[in-house]
Amino acid sequence: MEYIPTLREYCEFGPERVYLLLALARSKENEAHEGPSAIRKVVRDADDLEPAAAELDHAVSRFDATYRLYLTANARNTQQALFALRRSMDDWLEARLNGSTDVLRKFGRVDGEFTSTLQSDGCRDETNFVFDLDDATAVDADALESELRERTTIRLRRETPNGFHLVTDPFDYTGLVTDVEYELKTDGLVFVAYLDG
Repeated sequence: MEYIPTLREYCEFGPERVYLLLALARSKENEAHEGPSAIRKVVRDADDLEPAAAELDHAVSRFDATYRLYLTANARNTQQALFALRRSMDDWLEARLNGSTDVLRKFGRVDGEFTSTLQSDGCRDETNFVFDLDDATAVDADALESELRERTTIRLRRETPNGFHLVTDPFDYTGLVTDVEYELKTDGLVFVAYLDG
């Protein structure tokens, strides 16, 4: 897990700041996939990064599929997630009291619901930008990184299966003019590694 020191340096944990590591099985890489498409682990501190990645690696080893390991680019706020989950749970309870049986499965998996809520946009604790460069070379990434450094701080650079992810502090990107094609994500995931099942 050569990527762990890089993740330790990138992540800024705090009393209510966590990150999510996700193992995702993409359909274009797995034709007849039988296992879960996503498995998430909450990472509470820097010492939790390696065990969480190892748990995900072990979890996907049971399936004949290729998974990608991702990290949330933005820390998540556990207090915001708790309040959001409580509001959702009140809605589930009201629906159940009105006769709905659809919400019963949610009562049995509150931990998974919390993790899902934690990943929602409203629970991010910062707004880092992810510049996703598909079909890009290292020269393309270098050129965009150079232009971005004039406007903001580059927090992380990761090579992806199709190009690169550049994570920056937020800035006014409206004046950014470049020949490098990218997709800008304000609450994206950063590619970490492949996990083979």
